[in-house]
Amino acid sequence: MSIHAAAGQAADETRLDVTLRPTPPSLGGALRQAMRDFYFNSWRLAPANLVWGVGFVVVVLLGLAFLPASALVALLAVPLVGIHRMAALIARGEPASFSDFTSGMRRFALPALAMGAGGTVLAVVLTTNVLFGLAAGNPIGWLISGLALYGLIALAMLLVAFWPILVDPRREVEPVRRRLWLAAVVVIGRPGHLLVLTAIIVAFLVASTVLLAALLIVSIAYVALVAARYVLPLSDVLEERLAARRAP
Repeated sequence: MSIHAAAGQAADETRLDVTLRPTPPSLGGALRQAMRDFYFNSWRLAPANLVWGVGFVVVVLLGLAFLPASALVALLAVPLVGIHRMAALIARGEPASFSDFTSGMRRFALPALAMGAGGTVLAVVLTTNVLFGLAAGNPIGWLISGLALYGLIALAMLLVAFWPILVDPRREVEPVRRRLWLAAVVVIGRPGHLLVLTAIIVAFLVASTVLLAALLIVSIAYVALVAARYVLPLSDVLEERLAARRAP
């Protein structure tokens, strides 16, 4: 083989490697792609979103009637994980149906409940510390409040990253602990981007709460698609880079 032929083959292999190598996604691209995903899959996603929405309304009404019943909000993690399962399948280019919503709830119920309960407890504790610190009206109280606020933000970012990775069809055989670790890697690897993504999701959900109909049939499914479209490719990129660093 001539030098020129060898060089051409090496260049082709390099181009092929770059083509196949996953690239970090963009937030704008994830938002736009999620809109297309919801448009073409709305008849599958809207009923699943409605199941979550009805559960949310029931929990709110029970909480207003009897405050301790608000703890039932952790149960909403079960339909939430079913919606994320559908979103992850769509993001991976696989067919998704309403049956994937129900099977996702059954398959991932235990880790979803654990994360839902743990996240709820942490959120309550951190929110209490924020309010306690502000009420104290002194530098120590402000420090406690600030640290607790940072904790709330970090918790929200971790949850945004964790749900798509938990139900990722490419990582089903991995232990839940490793998937949680990978979600933390995503947050640490792109903290600024995850913060912006989390802020967008929170703002969208708050606005949808005002428009209850949107919350019932659109919002949760859409933010699940956004998270899946952004987090899953990013997790692939970061996982590949970590593997390359560990390679001899």
